[in-house]
Amino acid sequence: MPNYEKLPTMNGDQIRVVVETPRGAAAKFSYDPKTGVFEFTRPLPVGNTYPYDWGFVPSTIGEDGDPLDGLIIHQAVSAPGVVINCDLLGALRIKQKDSEGSEFRNDRYVFRPHKQDSPDKPAMEERVPEDLRREIEQFFQSSVLGTGKTIRLKGWRDATEASALLRKGMKSFARKKRRVR
Repeated sequence: MPNYEKLPTMNGDQIRVVVETPRGAAAKFSYDPKTGVFEFTRPLPVGNTYPYDWGFVPSTIGEDGDPLDGLIIHQAVSAPGVVINCDLLGALRIKQKDSEGSEFRNDRYVFRPHKQDSPDKPAMEERVPEDLRREIEQFFQSSVLGTGKTIRLKGWRDATEASALLRKGMKSFARKKRRVR
């Protein structure tokens, strides 16, 4: 049974992202490392679907204790468990409050498949275009409706700044791994 959470973050110069919920899904799926399966988590609010693949960056930990979250901007069809080698485009900084009232950062990283993984597609800009940023923000705002969570958007980070935040998540994972031994 694979444990995707422990898969190395990097594959050469690319960042691995494990798809949990494929684009077009009207429900959120989550990977359960204890069972090694992808489980139904909850439906999205009526009329919402994931605009792109949604998943996590393996061997990272965010402030919420889970692997860092990632949205992969591409038009291909995938499925839960697919690992895509990606280039980092940026990150949307988010302050989240859960249903118990705990507040923490829960940034959303934005990726694109590395060119060799999608050679038939023209290269996307090296950043997230403004109009797409607004659409992504709107999706994340609406995706938490009915969950008891609230989010506050704290601005965008370019690929360089997002990379530093991602490395912080990798270091947090390494520290936790050393403590568990």
